Amino acid sequence: MAKQVRTRFAPSPTGSLHLGGVRTAFFNWLYARQNGGVFVLRIEDTDAERSTEESSKGIIESMKWLGLDWDEGPFYQSQRLDIYFEHLKKLADKGAIYPAFDTPEELEAMREEARRAKKNPIYDRRALRLSKDEVQHRIDSGEEFVWRFKVPDEGYTEIPELLMGTQDEHKILNSTIGDFIITRPGTKDKPGMPLYNFACVVDDALMKITHVFRGMEHLPNTPKQVLMYNAFGYEVPQFIHMPIIMKNNKKMSKRDPDYDPRFPVSILERRDLGYLPEATLNFLALLGWSHPESQELLTTEEILKTFSVDRLNKANPNFDEDKYMHTNAWHLKNKSDAELVALTKPFMEKAGLDLSMYDEKNLERMMAMEKERCHTLAQFPEALSYFFVAPSTYEEKGVEKSFKNENADKILESAASMILGLADSDMVKETIDAKLAAFVEASGIKYGIVGPILRLALTGRTRSPGLHEVIEVLGKTETAARLQSARKFIGSLA
Repeated sequence: MAKQVRTRFAPSPTGSLHLGGVRTAFFNWLYARQNGGVFVLRIEDTDAERSTEESSKGIIESMKWLGLDWDEGPFYQSQRLDIYFEHLKKLADKGAIYPAFDTPEELEAMREEARRAKKNPIYDRRALRLSKDEVQHRIDSGEEFVWRFKVPDEGYTEIPELLMGTQDEHKILNSTIGDFIITRPGTKDKPGMPLYNFACVVDDALMKITHVFRGMEHLPNTPKQVLMYNAFGYEVPQFIHMPIIMKNNKKMSKRDPDYDPRFPVSILERRDLGYLPEATLNFLALLGWSHPESQELLTTEEILKTFSVDRLNKANPNFDEDKYMHTNAWHLKNKSDAELVALTKPFMEKAGLDLSMYDEKNLERMMAMEKERCHTLAQFPEALSYFFVAPSTYEEKGVEKSFKNENADKILESAASMILGLADSDMVKETIDAKLAAFVEASGIKYGIVGPILRLALTGRTRSPGLHEVIEVLGKTETAARLQSARKFIGSLA
């Protein structure tokens, strides 16, 4: 019987969840869902100085917004310390680890000496050469120490890596690894907190994780983790190290000195800019994976149906902001008008627009007008603001070209009378369109002159959706009032 697939996402709560982390979470989620497996969420918060409750909450909020649901967790490493210390004792009893008392200054001097001798700057095991009595005395006296894992002297460690490099490249000589630290400094009475490599191995083993999708930057950690799996007698999972996401020819990071705040790496900041979760997942999926038919605009369901490990790419992908925006615009355009009303409400209200001015049907009509033009949810308030606030100023180029036309006042006056004369049953865009056409024909003036005058009067802008659509939503009374207001403005110009 095949073993159940179990994947995990294990972020550290030292800041907001970023786009690269979302890609990692998504691939782990996809593989678990596609194989009828289990997706585990684990918060790796043993770094007490940098981890915050706010960041943990942000990670949970981000995952929920993205729709990446988990089957087990969230587990918090800070609540599992007893488990780690039990496993630490197991390694100590086996003689697989030893305490080391070296100061940072001593370690730097050791590395410098190795560099001068052109040797691999790995730990020289001076702590291992201390007598048992001296070690015990230093521990009993309250001296700080760390635990180091004793790497085998001979042979190599093989990494079960599926994507990056050849099989031979993943046979790491043990003599090149060095005895690595697995806890922070601590004392007999206040033990040092477990470090990433150690706690990660214990958790992945106990949570029966079978596949680990993670960034390529973790590849150097993997031989150390494999050594610990072997020392415990636990089965080693399958690793898939994803290529690094690049931007402007370097690794995408908020710590980049050229970081542009207009394009945040935080997923919640992207949400607040009006990006959609499904568009974000679509875009990120293609940073390391390709669709079998080279499609690029995909729903999450389509990605889930076609995702496969053999279509993962080794090359570092480029984060293209224009492509991200284009992907978001496509997903937005494919939303129903009712869905867009619900999604844009927080942005409209934040902009101070009074949505109670219109019923749901008219709000949906607004969405239909602008969803081809808006690329993010945050663009809707500005695009639709003229429906909620009558123009008090008008685009200057429109004033020069349209309002200063000798027929402008006459056109606005006649149009206001025509609109007020319409029956309520006529206030649908198809009928309004026909009435406007008849009005233009009767005026004897080309639509190329009449249309821009009316548009500027109703919206304050030289560009807008069709006049018949705008008038349908504004209604007779508001439309006529705006046309008359524009006449007053033209009068003030004289």
